[in-house]
Amino acid sequence: MSMWKDHGVPTFPGALAYGCLQSMPFDPKRGAAFVEDVKKYMQWQSNADVLNNPPTSYLSPPVDICGGLDYLQQQAADNKFGNQFEFDTALSDLFISAKDGHLSLQPCSYMPFAFVGHESLVSVSSDGLQLPQIYTFGDVKVLKSNLNAVSPIVAINGKEVVSHLEGVSESQSFQDPDARYNNVFLSRSRYTNSDQMLGAFSVGPNGMWPGSTVYNLAYANGTTSKSEVKAVVREDVFQFVDGKALYESYCLPTSDTTTASSPSTATPTPSKSTPASSTPASQTSSSTTKPAPTGYPKAAIRDDNSLISGYLLSEHELEDTAVLSVPTFGASDVEGGDKIVSDIAIEFIQKAVDAGKKKMIIDLSANPGGDINYAFDLFRLFFPNKTPYWSTRFRAHEVLRLIEKVGYSVPQGSQNPTFASLVEVGFYGLKTPSQNYTFKSVEELYGPHNVIGAKMTTPNSLNLDLISSEEKPIHGFGDIKSKWMTPPFAPEDILIITDGACSSSCPIFTEMMKYEGVKTISFGGRPQYGPMQAMGGTRGAQVMPAENLMTIMAAVLDMAAEEELLSKSELQQLKALSPAEENASVWLIAGYLPRRV
Repeated sequence: MSMWKDHGVPTFPGALAYGCLQSMPFDPKRGAAFVEDVKKYMQWQSNADVLNNPPTSYLSPPVDICGGLDYLQQQAADNKFGNQFEFDTALSDLFISAKDGHLSLQPCSYMPFAFVGHESLVSVSSDGLQLPQIYTFGDVKVLKSNLNAVSPIVAINGKEVVSHLEGVSESQSFQDPDARYNNVFLSRSRYTNSDQMLGAFSVGPNGMWPGSTVYNLAYANGTTSKSEVKAVVREDVFQFVDGKALYESYCLPTSDTTTASSPSTATPTPSKSTPASSTPASQTSSSTTKPAPTGYPKAAIRDDNSLISGYLLSEHELEDTAVLSVPTFGASDVEGGDKIVSDIAIEFIQKAVDAGKKKMIIDLSANPGGDINYAFDLFRLFFPNKTPYWSTRFRAHEVLRLIEKVGYSVPQGSQNPTFASLVEVGFYGLKTPSQNYTFKSVEELYGPHNVIGAKMTTPNSLNLDLISSEEKPIHGFGDIKSKWMTPPFAPEDILIITDGACSSSCPIFTEMMKYEGVKTISFGGRPQYGPMQAMGGTRGAQVMPAENLMTIMAAVLDMAAEEELLSKSELQQLKALSPAEENASVWLIAGYLPRRV
């Protein structure tokens, strides 16, 4: 059964909830205005231009995000959508087609319910070499003791099972098709992201509507089973009598709910919006102490939330091997989390060296990324004699140029809080990737340069001395001294393993390790022979929630006007290109170009 059952919140038949969502009204004027705001955020999406004409090495279909938004805006203005849920689904589908975990949108009609299935599935090879077959999780537990007691699934809702599941996988945000396919199944490696552990077939794409009210499973031995999709209320109570009430509560700004009969051009904004985050809400770390994950040996060391754990192996022929499990780089949700994981990594590496271990496996299975300082710091613990190489680019657009112009017009070290915010989020104080030069003007940073058909800034990196601190340490930078001066393990004795889901800060860490000669291995994927990517998720850099970006843009406008840092026409241009401040229901957008697409 789904973990959502443990939440103690109301549950409805999926078909009933789906019908309720389809009864939500749609306001074409609001819908068109909402898309206009989304387009302003999309200026910041690093690979918006590249996705339309990606390199041949890119394994997902091309997508014209900006053209798609233009089309949906016109469709909304022409009142072509029957209800708010239909409009939101069209928007969501467009964003999902980008296959970018840093580009996500949470429409208002997706907030009331999470849709979940009954069964979790697993993909099992008989010997690790044969192509796998699909079983329910319940059956595979029996399979271990009695091979003939259960049968693999051959079809779902009348469609061949692998073909059906590849369709389910298309709702996942990984750029690699094998990583998407892996995410369909139950995986204990997603323990820190517990409500996603059961896989997309059971939980769906973060609980969104899966497209069916029932799953009919057909097995190779001729038997069948059936399970209905359920809708779980995302909040503790549900007191809405119809779709209109849902719309007024979730899709209208709070100030408008008392005068809903008077149309407004304000974009739909939920009165109960989920806080924006650098990772999807279902993937954030819990601050509650967790038991150790099942299916793992006893850890030599781990933190209370299993954000990091270490194992000293003793099995035959593995006596010289240690394993460091890093299921997430997201530690900020735990008080002092970055310092905790850094201290544990240091202690475990020292334990492994003292125990005579010569080889280190770093397990990054299901790692969704997280804090970039954590990734830099872990790299430095393995290679304290190397400078982390991290090269990214902004998409060069007019709003970025104006914001950078404001930043470089303010004296360095200014006590202005807006200037401090620009430094904190990486809009100022940037260095070259080698860390040996700090950009001194907007012209040096901005460019623009033509990169695979897109206008981009000069390659840059965060100033590691500037971002390293006691709370978020990067050993060897700022005031944080290195713990040791030579690598504790040779690069050829380090192996990184992943299931392809490695995203965001995870590829940043993995790529830096590969530069030093560390090898990677990936497992799972579609049932076919051939390689799969180790880093199949978002291979960009930092993500910036729309709410944060909106706040910074508004603050820059105020500072630029107050201190006369922009001309009158530039101020008007920046204001025209900035989104409406009440638009908090969109979660966007990565501000950087992936090194590799």
